[in-house]
Amino acid sequence: MKKFVWDTSALINLKEPNSQGYSPANSFMKDFSDGWIEGPYLNIFPAIAIFELSAIVARKHREGGKMLRDFYIFNDKSKIYDIDQKLAEKSYDLAATSGFDKLRGADLIFACIAYLEDAFLVTMDNDFKTVSDKIKIINLNESINTANYRKLFN
Repeated sequence: MKKFVWDTSALINLKEPNSQGYSPANSFMKDFSDGWIEGPYLNIFPAIAIFELSAIVARKHREGGKMLRDFYIFNDKSKIYDIDQKLAEKSYDLAATSGFDKLRGADLIFACIAYLEDAFLVTMDNDFKTVSDKIKIINLNESINTANYRKLFN
């Protein structure tokens, strides 16, 4: 089964297409439903991302911007990943290893989950380069204009 841990930066991109209406995160998510990415899969949404996403949407509204509050990405092929004592215990030594020790804030949580779940980390954050030799990263910045991420699944 292919697993994908979604960083908050990628989740926000689902809601913010470019001026031509293209969003690499939306394209990636659509490739699941269209069957372009084959086989069973699981989208993992760390619980912290749900709160970060809500805060970002609220800030956009306070600043006069528009962004839908509702999110329709949860289904039988997704789960919210608990940030709890069990994760902290499994990640304790990992957080001190080379590369992981350079991550800040919630980035460490996303990277640890991707490592522990042997999952791809879907992101638009370039700070994960420090762990690119330890986890599989789909940096959607490389797919800003076209679905370059598809090369990973050929």
